[in-house]
Amino acid sequence: MTDNLTAGNSSKDGSKDMAENSFYYIRLLCYVIIFIVGVIGNILVCLVVCRQRKMKNVTNYFIFNLAVSDLSVLLICIPFDFGEIVTGEFPYGAVMCRLIYPLQTMATTASVGTLVAISLNRFMAVVYPLRPQLHTRDAKKVIGVIWVFALALVSPYMAVLEMDVSGTECDEDFQEKGLKAGVYTISIFLLQYLVPLSIIGLSYIRIGRDLRPDKRSYSNYALQRDQEKEAHKVMKILTVVVIVFALLMLPNHIFFLWLDFGNGDRHPNATGIMQFCQICVYANSAANPLIYNAVNEQFREGFKTYFRSWIECVLKIKGSNRREDLNVANRQNGAKPTTSCTICSGSSDTSLNGTLHSQKQQLQVNNNATAEVSMNGTTDGKVLIVTESDRVEEHAELLTSV
Repeated sequence: MTDNLTAGNSSKDGSKDMAENSFYYIRLLCYVIIFIVGVIGNILVCLVVCRQRKMKNVTNYFIFNLAVSDLSVLLICIPFDFGEIVTGEFPYGAVMCRLIYPLQTMATTASVGTLVAISLNRFMAVVYPLRPQLHTRDAKKVIGVIWVFALALVSPYMAVLEMDVSGTECDEDFQEKGLKAGVYTISIFLLQYLVPLSIIGLSYIRIGRDLRPDKRSYSNYALQRDQEKEAHKVMKILTVVVIVFALLMLPNHIFFLWLDFGNGDRHPNATGIMQFCQICVYANSAANPLIYNAVNEQFREGFKTYFRSWIECVLKIKGSNRREDLNVANRQNGAKPTTSCTICSGSSDTSLNGTLHSQKQQLQVNNNATAEVSMNGTTDGKVLIVTESDRVEEHAELLTSV
């Protein structure tokens, strides 16, 4: 009987270890995917807003700040968290102990503050369109205030974080500093989640009322139509962003309330639940670019433009490396090095599918009615004739090389 119980306990322990190992690798995989998608996506958002003149307006300045705050979480928190997962301890020292975790809270606060600013800006534009509106200069000041507020909110958290006696864990100790963890947790929940989302919800409800088709609050109908068209486009994307933010951030707030006011620290799966909540927080930082691409046509076109440019650069680099390899091989064999093929010399452009557009041919007809074909790249007055079959072979060689 004892042997059976021992075997049963061993089986349960083995199953638990397998489950923990599976979640360990799943967590690492989620971190890698979120990091890659989020960093590339938010960099694209910043490029589209900064480098396209038509995208430089107040709302897109706020979206740019939203992308910066998301990048802060992805570039700072995920790599350090990744190292902590792999090593099983906090290996970065006392200084980083007081920076890494507060930076995540600070960036999240800046994100929700930016969403509030966007909602209030749209509220003024739709409900009171004839009143003075924010300019880009004003938007920059609002962004500065948002970050100052975020820093003030995480200051108590920075003060209570310190390394433990062993020097391997970064822990918070509110009692030593004369503070209460529960009070700070409620403050974060109110200022970072409940109050901002309430303001956003009330603003969007009022905007929705004023955008009803039978609403005629403006004396100038053309102005009303333009305002409604623009507001509908902006509201479509912002509503999705706010809903995703609310859903992904809610588990993290519930967990810490449960930890401070319930018996969460005694639950056997508390660590796993906390890790899941952390994945949701990071996923929120990677979700916004995907939403912009799915909902907003201007961002979608901007993303496609930069992706085409990157792919073309890669294809050109690969094509040039291929020609260099051929030249090296020819020199080793005693053959004459090859130069750029006719279709890719000069100002030829690489298209998205890897083909190359040849240079334009120029036909020059002399006064004696004799036609002479000249192409850039020929010398000594010799005429270079490239047949269609030669072009096909060169295309096939280039495509197989890249």
